Amino acid sequence: MRDKAEDHRTAAERHEAAAENHERAAAFWDENRDAERAELQREMAQYEREGAKLERRWAALVDPDAARSEIGAAELVIRDTHQGAKQASEILTRLAKTLERSASLAEAHAQRRERAGGTDDAAEERQAAQRAHEAAQCARSQAEQWLTLAGKRDT
Repeated sequence: MRDKAEDHRTAAERHEAAAENHERAAAFWDENRDAERAELQREMAQYEREGAKLERRWAALVDPDAARSEIGAAELVIRDTHQGAKQASEILTRLAKTLERSASLAEAHAQRRERAGGTDDAAEERQAAQRAHEAAQCARSQAEQWLTLAGKRDT
Protein backbone atom coordinates (compact mmCIF):
# COMPACT_ATOMS: atom_id res chain seq x y z
CA MET A 1 0.00 0.00 0.00
CA ARG A 2 2.85 2.36 0.77
CA ASP A 3 4.05 2.03 -2.86
CA LYS A 4 0.59 3.06 -4.09
CA ALA A 5 0.61 6.09 -1.82
CA GLU A 6 4.04 7.04 -3.12
CA ASP A 7 2.82 6.63 -6.71
CA HIS A 8 0.01 9.08 -5.98
CA ARG A 9 2.37 11.54 -4.30
CA THR A 10 4.69 11.32 -7.32
CA ALA A 11 1.74 11.92 -9.64
CA ALA A 12 0.76 14.95 -7.55
CA GLU A 13 4.28 16.33 -7.98
CA ARG A 14 4.02 15.83 -11.76
CA HIS A 15 0.72 17.73 -11.80
CA GLU A 16 2.29 20.57 -9.81
CA ALA A 17 5.24 20.70 -12.22
CA ALA A 18 2.83 20.81 -15.16
CA ALA A 19 0.92 23.64 -13.45
CA GLU A 20 4.17 25.60 -13.12
CA ASN A 21 4.90 25.03 -16.82
CA HIS A 22 1.45 26.34 -17.73
CA GLU A 23 2.03 29.41 -15.54
CA ARG A 24 5.31 30.08 -17.36
CA ALA A 25 3.52 29.67 -20.68
CA ALA A 26 0.84 32.12 -19.52
CA ALA A 27 3.55 34.65 -18.69
CA PHE A 28 5.06 34.12 -22.15
CA TRP A 29 1.71 34.75 -23.85
CA ASP A 30 1.11 37.80 -21.64
CA GLU A 31 4.45 39.20 -22.76
CA ASN A 32 3.43 38.57 -26.38
CA ARG A 33 0.08 40.29 -25.82
CA ASP A 34 -2.01 37.20 -26.48
CA ALA A 35 -4.47 37.41 -23.60
CA GLU A 36 -6.64 34.53 -24.79
CA ARG A 37 -3.79 32.01 -24.89
CA ALA A 38 -2.46 33.33 -21.58
CA GLU A 39 -5.86 32.76 -19.98
CA LEU A 40 -6.09 29.24 -21.41
CA GLN A 41 -2.66 28.46 -19.95
CA ARG A 42 -3.78 29.77 -16.54
CA GLU A 43 -6.88 27.56 -16.73
CA MET A 44 -4.72 24.57 -17.60
CA ALA A 45 -2.52 25.36 -14.58
CA GLN A 46 -5.62 25.33 -12.38
CA TYR A 47 -6.71 21.96 -13.76
CA GLU A 48 -3.27 20.53 -13.06
CA ARG A 49 -3.44 21.83 -9.48
CA GLU A 50 -6.82 20.15 -9.08
CA GLY A 51 -5.27 16.92 -10.38
CA ALA A 52 -2.50 17.24 -7.81
CA LYS A 53 -5.09 17.75 -5.09
CA LEU A 54 -6.93 14.57 -6.14
CA GLU A 55 -3.67 12.58 -6.22
CA ARG A 56 -2.81 13.75 -2.69
CA ARG A 57 -6.28 12.64 -1.52
CA TRP A 58 -5.69 9.22 -3.06
CA ALA A 59 -2.28 9.00 -1.39
CA ALA A 60 -3.88 9.75 1.97
CA LEU A 61 -6.46 7.01 1.42
CA VAL A 62 -3.95 4.26 0.69
CA ASP A 63 -1.37 5.29 3.30
CA PRO A 64 -1.00 2.31 5.67
CA ASP A 65 -0.02 4.59 8.54
CA ALA A 66 -3.38 6.34 8.54
CA ALA A 67 -5.07 6.02 11.90
CA ARG A 68 -8.36 4.54 10.70
CA SER A 69 -10.12 1.32 11.52
CA GLU A 70 -10.46 -1.16 8.69
CA ILE A 71 -14.21 -0.63 8.47
CA GLY A 72 -13.88 3.15 8.75
CA ALA A 73 -11.17 3.20 6.10
CA ALA A 74 -13.30 1.09 3.74
CA GLU A 75 -16.25 3.45 4.17
CA LEU A 76 -13.99 6.44 3.52
CA VAL A 77 -12.54 4.83 0.41
CA ILE A 78 -16.01 4.17 -1.00
CA ARG A 79 -17.24 7.69 -0.20
CA ASP A 80 -14.07 9.43 -1.34
CA THR A 81 -13.81 7.29 -4.48
CA HIS A 82 -17.36 8.26 -5.42
CA GLN A 83 -16.77 11.96 -4.71
CA GLY A 84 -13.35 11.89 -6.34
CA ALA A 85 -14.74 10.19 -9.43
CA LYS A 86 -17.41 12.87 -9.80
CA GLN A 87 -14.88 15.62 -9.27
CA ALA A 88 -12.43 14.05 -11.74
CA SER A 89 -15.21 13.82 -14.32
CA GLU A 90 -16.13 17.48 -13.83
CA ILE A 91 -12.51 18.60 -14.10
CA LEU A 92 -11.93 16.52 -17.23
CA THR A 93 -15.11 17.87 -18.82
CA ARG A 94 -13.97 21.44 -18.17
CA LEU A 95 -10.53 20.53 -19.50
CA ALA A 96 -12.07 19.16 -22.72
CA LYS A 97 -13.97 22.43 -23.22
CA THR A 98 -10.79 24.44 -22.64
CA LEU A 99 -8.87 22.27 -25.08
CA GLU A 100 -11.58 22.75 -27.71
CA ARG A 101 -11.32 26.52 -27.20
CA SER A 102 -7.57 26.22 -27.61
CA ALA A 103 -8.04 24.24 -30.83
CA SER A 104 -10.44 26.85 -32.18
CA LEU A 105 -7.96 29.56 -31.34
CA ALA A 106 -5.16 27.67 -33.12
CA GLU A 107 -7.38 27.21 -36.16
CA ALA A 108 -8.13 30.95 -36.23
CA HIS A 109 -4.41 31.71 -35.95
CA ALA A 110 -3.75 29.30 -38.84
CA GLN A 111 -6.26 31.09 -41.03
CA ARG A 112 -4.71 34.49 -40.23
CA ARG A 113 -1.24 33.17 -40.96
CA GLU A 114 -2.37 31.65 -44.26
CA ARG A 115 -3.85 34.98 -45.32
CA ALA A 116 -0.53 36.62 -44.39
CA GLY A 117 1.37 34.09 -46.52
CA GLY A 118 2.90 32.09 -43.66
CA THR A 119 2.02 28.59 -44.81
CA ASP A 120 4.60 26.88 -42.57
CA ASP A 121 3.32 28.77 -39.52
CA ALA A 122 -0.25 27.97 -40.53
CA ALA A 123 0.60 24.27 -40.80
CA GLU A 124 2.09 24.32 -37.30
CA GLU A 125 -1.06 25.98 -35.94
CA ARG A 126 -3.23 23.36 -37.65
CA GLN A 127 -1.14 20.60 -36.08
CA ALA A 128 -1.55 22.27 -32.70
CA ALA A 129 -5.29 22.46 -33.28
CA GLN A 130 -5.41 18.77 -34.20
CA ARG A 131 -3.49 17.80 -31.05
CA ALA A 132 -5.84 19.94 -28.95
CA HIS A 133 -8.89 18.28 -30.54
CA GLU A 134 -7.42 14.84 -29.84
CA ALA A 135 -6.59 15.77 -26.25
CA ALA A 136 -10.12 17.10 -25.76
CA GLN A 137 -11.56 13.85 -27.08
CA CYS A 138 -9.34 11.90 -24.69
CA ALA A 139 -10.39 14.11 -21.76
CA ARG A 140 -14.08 13.62 -22.61
CA SER A 141 -13.57 9.86 -22.77
CA GLN A 142 -11.82 9.83 -19.40
CA ALA A 143 -14.53 12.07 -17.93
CA GLU A 144 -17.12 9.54 -19.05
CA GLN A 145 -15.15 6.69 -17.47
CA TRP A 146 -14.94 8.57 -14.15
CA LEU A 147 -18.64 9.42 -14.34
CA THR A 148 -19.40 5.72 -14.90
CA LEU A 149 -17.35 4.86 -11.81
CA ALA A 150 -19.20 7.49 -9.78
CA GLY A 151 -22.55 6.16 -11.08
CA LYS A 152 -21.81 2.62 -9.86
CA ARG A 153 -21.99 3.94 -6.30
CA ASP A 154 -25.35 5.63 -7.00
CA THR A 155 -27.07 2.39 -8.03
